[in-house]
Amino acid sequence: MTQDMRDRTADALLALIPLYYKNVIRHRPPIAGIQLAQVHTLGILTKAGSLTMSEIGSRLYISRPYMTRLADQMIADGLVERRPDPDDRRVIKLAITEKGKKYLRQSITWFKNDLKKNLSGLSDSDIGKLCTALEDTYRILSSLQAG
Repeated sequence: MTQDMRDRTADALLALIPLYYKNVIRHRPPIAGIQLAQVHTLGILTKAGSLTMSEIGSRLYISRPYMTRLADQMIADGLVERRPDPDDRRVIKLAITEKGKKYLRQSITWFKNDLKKNLSGLSDSDIGKLCTALEDTYRILSSLQAG
């Protein structure tokens, strides 16, 4: 593959990020007070189990001070709870609560319904192309190694 194709691919991926946020993630969830970063955090904890704030912050590319504020708010809201690490009691991890799981399900449902409403303006042909392109993009990006 030529360097030009790699450059074009990198440019296209970088252009997708602001477009994605502008056209897809332009609304906040209707659930009182929940932020997009909270939804992402709840999703990570659902998949990974309990994690330290540093581990969550690095996965979300969030600064330590912001991650601390985010975690404190989520704990106060009952979405996550602190748990000691069973292997090292000095380490505190965050884990999703039942309330957090409920909020995550509600948020996903809301986002999915909003996306479907946005997609209703596309032709069947464009939806088919977009679906195939996104499935291929997901498969390919999932195979990349971090770093």
